[in-house]
Amino acid sequence: MTQAINNNQNKNLKRKADISAIEAAEEIKLNDLTPEQQLELEKLKLDLDIASDADKEAEKINQKAEEITKTPPRRLVIVDGGKGGVGKSMWTRGFLQTCIDEKRRIVAVDADNSNPDLLRYYGEDGEHCQIQQLNIFKDGSIDRFFDQVKRMMEPEPDTYNQLPPPESLFLLELPPQSRQIFKRFIEQEFLETAANDYDIRVTMVVVISRVSDSVKQLIDLYSFCGDKVDYIVVRNLFYGEEEEFSRYSNSSIVQKIKQELLEAGIPLFDITMPDLLEYAYDYLDEKSLTFSEGIKQKELPGVKMRVKSWLKTFKQQIYLVKHLLGLESINVEIF
Repeated sequence: MTQAINNNQNKNLKRKADISAIEAAEEIKLNDLTPEQQLELEKLKLDLDIASDADKEAEKINQKAEEITKTPPRRLVIVDGGKGGVGKSMWTRGFLQTCIDEKRRIVAVDADNSNPDLLRYYGEDGEHCQIQQLNIFKDGSIDRFFDQVKRMMEPEPDTYNQLPPPESLFLLELPPQSRQIFKRFIEQEFLETAANDYDIRVTMVVVISRVSDSVKQLIDLYSFCGDKVDYIVVRNLFYGEEEEFSRYSNSSIVQKIKQELLEAGIPLFDITMPDLLEYAYDYLDEKSLTFSEGIKQKELPGVKMRVKSWLKTFKQQIYLVKHLLGLESINVEIF
């Protein structure tokens, strides 16, 4: 197509030269031309207009094709926190809601079969997201999932010979007690395979509370992931004010990890997750409402106000690390 456009442009230049030659010859006026010359001139102008329109249409087609084939950088976001109760599911739902609000396509994986929050709140499919289940404790299931990720990034035509849009953003929340399974998978060089064969970068989101076990979980995660992933540490303010996370901020081992990552060009980012008033949280839980539905409901205006404020603050925090979460932009005013 590019060659055809170049040929058209060359022809257009020749036509322009022809017209200029006719009009410039002895500085004649259009009325001085013979009827035959006037007719030839009009034909040349008409051909030039048609060719110009064709060029514009071809340019539009090329731009559209580029938009369709353009794929954002691939990113796998894995939410971890060790044991249950630190707020992993809350953060995951907030991030998923942000992606939906931004109309960012995402494939979310609900690996907590005992308490499948994502499926409960968001269902299996939406306009911009799809949610799948994964039993991470079943042998080979995590391997099959990552093979499926590859197929979704490079889809084949469906039964109607239509090519599904390629996926580039994936979200996986690790369920409690799955650390050892995940560790063995990483030790089988998954991260190297992800980078070389999948062309996908992994971000580890570690949600922590104030207890020392949260710090140990981060240290353990770093021991087998090293500098092969990006890190975001989320302090859940449900457990106290930001400055009260002293076991994390004062840990010499954490400081050493931060320094090593910084030297490797991979800074560890700290953000917070706001506390949602228990009254509002319980209402969403009882009704199985998404954050968006909690804002739109009219039964309890107080809940609407609290959830809207929570989500806005949540988005302001993840805006700081949007480049590690596969998001190009975040509008904190969209709910």
